[in-house]
Formats: sequence, C-alpha cells, structure tokens
Amino acid sequence: MPLNLREYHRPKTLAEALALLRRPDIRTVPIGGGTQLLAEGAREVEAVVDLQDLGLNFIRLEGNILRIGATTPLQALVEAPESAAYGGGILAVAARETAPLPLRNQRTVGGAVVGASSEQPLTTVLLALDAELMVLTEPERPRTIRMEAFYDYREALQRQGMLLMEVRLTLSAAPMGAAFHKVARTPADAPIVGVAVRLFRGVDRACYGVRIAAGGVAPRPVRLIEAERMLEGHPPDPERFAMAAEEARNRVSPPGDFRGSSEYRREMVAVLLRRALTEAAARAGWPQDLHG
Repeated sequence: MPLNLREYHRPKTLAEALALLRRPDIRTVPIGGGTQLLAEGAREVEAVVDLQDLGLNFIRLEGNILRIGATTPLQALVEAPESAAYGGGILAVAARETAPLPLRNQRTVGGAVVGASSEQPLTTVLLALDAELMVLTEPERPRTIRMEAFYDYREALQRQGMLLMEVRLTLSAAPMGAAFHKVARTPADAPIVGVAVRLFRGVDRACYGVRIAAGGVAPRPVRLIEAERMLEGHPPDPERFAMAAEEARNRVSPPGDFRGSSEYRREMVAVLLRRALTEAAARAGWPQDLHG
C-alpha cells in the first residue's frame, strides 16, 4: 500500500473521475483492480480514483470493431467469445501469459496497458494487432491514439490526468493469422523476450498488413518495422522468414541483465520470430507454402 495515500474516490461519471485526476495539487492515479499500485507501493501517490463504477467493463463487437473496456479483467479476454476467437485466440494467449489466474480476475486491461513493462505479453500482442486506445484528457473530448504512439506520450498524458477508456481492434475480411511466442526461465515466469506477429493473406497469396512486435528488447515493446518490410507484399516461405528474423536480430539492441545477456536476447528475437511467423502464416491459410 502506498505510504502517503490519504484519499480514495469511487466516482459515478467520467467527468467526475477526470476532474479528480486532473487536480494539480495532489498526486492522483486511477485504479481498476489495483494490483499494480499495491505491488509498487508508490510513495508519491496521495489519492486513488477507483474506476469500477464507470461502465468500462465490457467486450463488444460492433461492426468491424472489437471494443474492450479499460476495467475489463484480463480473465475476460480468456473467456469472452468475442475476444477468445479474435486472431485464432491471440488475445486469450496474451492474457494468460500476462498474469496467473488469481491475478487475471483482478488485474484490468487498462492497468496492464498503461502500466506495461518492457516484456509484457498483452502489450506486445496489442502492438502487433495495431490496437488503438481511446483516452480522455479533457471533459467530453475523447480521442483515439494508436498504441504505438501512446507510449511516446504516456508520461505527458498521465501528467495531464489521462483516463484510458477502452482498447479498440479492427477486424478485417481478409484471412488473418496471429501468433505470440516467448522464452522464459519457466513456463510460469514473465518472458525474457516475447515476439508477436500479425499478417493477412491477400488474394494473390502474398502477406499484407504485416506487424511484428517484440518485448524484452527495449524499455517498452517495439515494432520491428524493417523486418515487416521484408515480408510485406511477398508470399511467405522459410527462406524469407529467416531473412526477416536475421534483420530483426540485427536491428535490436537489448540491455542485458541477470535473466539474459544482450546477445542472448537478440538471438531469441530471431528464433521466436521464425516460430511466430510460421504459426501466423499457417493460421492465415498458408501451410502448403511453408512446408514445400
């Protein structure tokens, strides 16, 4: 528990919550499940705004948009049919890899996104899926930010008293494949490195909309744009996958720590990317192209 906490609020409207978060004279943070705040015990936090009564716990498929509310528990991503079916179950995989079951029932999607660590699976996967975030920094003026851009401005937005409302994913009529692979000390441990892939199969049987994200190689999950370009517009095959994996390995400069050296992490990016590309392509309908 934060040592200097002296206020707890549970507003009933978004406007009330935003007003509390934007107060300049008291360090206030939003909470959904509160698991991260309790774990960190941040000394500077003086007040919390509980978001549970704001109607942000939902998973809805509206047209071609999958909407996920900020206070939705991670376990809902595993269980809800709308999210469990997306991309062959990639959201369910990401949620399971992000936290064990007891924490998944408490930890929220918004908390995982805003407080994401560099190797967190859910954020890595959402980055590969081109997720967009709907945030509120001014009353009645929500705006949409691409997830990739969000982390460029995360600290500035938090200083403004930002309220994350939902995550949005666009569905496509084109066959899509997505996959996430990680390496960790044990299956239950947080990833040392994780790689997520999304791609679409075009009518010409080439790859389009290729997105590759890696966690555990920088202060936040990052896209591997150069590797994406090597695949965009080309039919998939093991040789091209190996070329893209080598490009990704050469582009990352991860820090080393007690869990893995910089060189180990670079090698794992290449290994995991080949695996993720093969799985994603198979899910999009290319198994014969990848196996001869």
